[in-house]
Amino acid sequence: MMKMNQWILLFSLILGLGGTGCENREPGIITIMGEIKGLPEGWVRLYTCPPSNLLLDSCEIREGKYKLKGKLDDPQLGMLFFDVKPEYQPNFMPMVRLFLQPTIMKVYSEREDMKGSLKVENAPLNEQLIACEQFLKSLPEYKQATVLTDSIQLAFYKADMVKVRSMSVVRDSLYQVLIDRVFEKEPEASHSEVVAYLASQYSSPMSGDRVERIVERFDSSFRNSYYVAQMKQFAENDRLLTAGKVFPDFQVFDTLGKTYTLADFKGKYLFVEFSASWCGWCKLEIPYLKTVYENTKGKNFVMFTVNMDEDREKWEKDVKEYNLPWPVVSDLKAYSGPVAQNYHVKGIPMIYLIDPEGKIMARDLRREPMIEYINKLFK
Repeated sequence: MMKMNQWILLFSLILGLGGTGCENREPGIITIMGEIKGLPEGWVRLYTCPPSNLLLDSCEIREGKYKLKGKLDDPQLGMLFFDVKPEYQPNFMPMVRLFLQPTIMKVYSEREDMKGSLKVENAPLNEQLIACEQFLKSLPEYKQATVLTDSIQLAFYKADMVKVRSMSVVRDSLYQVLIDRVFEKEPEASHSEVVAYLASQYSSPMSGDRVERIVERFDSSFRNSYYVAQMKQFAENDRLLTAGKVFPDFQVFDTLGKTYTLADFKGKYLFVEFSASWCGWCKLEIPYLKTVYENTKGKNFVMFTVNMDEDREKWEKDVKEYNLPWPVVSDLKAYSGPVAQNYHVKGIPMIYLIDPEGKIMARDLRREPMIEYINKLFK
């Protein structure tokens, strides 16, 4: 179930460089004055974290000093990514997480102990996030949810979707407790960007109805803020992707540039698998997918694999290597693109089965139960 653990790979593929600027108190402007003691040279980039994945700025590190500037409409979690020469890499932490807000933030660290020496000044939201996370990690529900997540990952790997669903129900209840506790802890929770961020993280596996109830706990004047708006969109997408709902249309293309939309296949059963070149679990599904393909040849049935890569070269290499007999398409926008957002793709492999009227029949089909389910359609 590939999710946030793909960040490092995702960011390493982004090569764009931005300019730096002077200190500014202009609304929405974030300035970072940084120092890494013991690092004479290197390069640093400032990103927002998924799902926005914005490169805000980048600059060269000179004599351990760097300066970054970016603009955001709302505070967000961000990352500093450091590129340094091999001789400086031992004991070096290549990224630093911090909550970005429109101030002149000071970030200090030492090359030999990036994590232990890290200090972020003039960043009250970052301090609030650290305090809230430490509080949540002290709770028994946090530890229980962490253990359950590991078990869910293992069950997902084994394609035991019944077990995945039953354990997910328990974990979602634990996550709800954590959200409740942080609302109780923070006096201004209904207006807090930090609480909204934490709620968005813990609610991401939940149903749309449950997420909508969490959104309602925030003040109405705050519901257009970044993370609350993300939750609102999440809840809406989830409601649109239940059995019996019309599957949202899409526009994707293959490696030759041919475009496809759902409307092209009205009147046929449509099988849509979300995958990626880096997803080892997805590759384990290929023999089962090929069985589905062979069993439905000549029938009113069309298969697609939607690739979740950003890098065209890796996508094309993957297509050639596995040579699947059905179209492998993409929008090359990974999790930040409209395809992933509209179809609520939070982890892969993910599969939808659409009926000839364009309505969702099933989702999260895997392996033998998937083959059996589809075989019954044509008996």
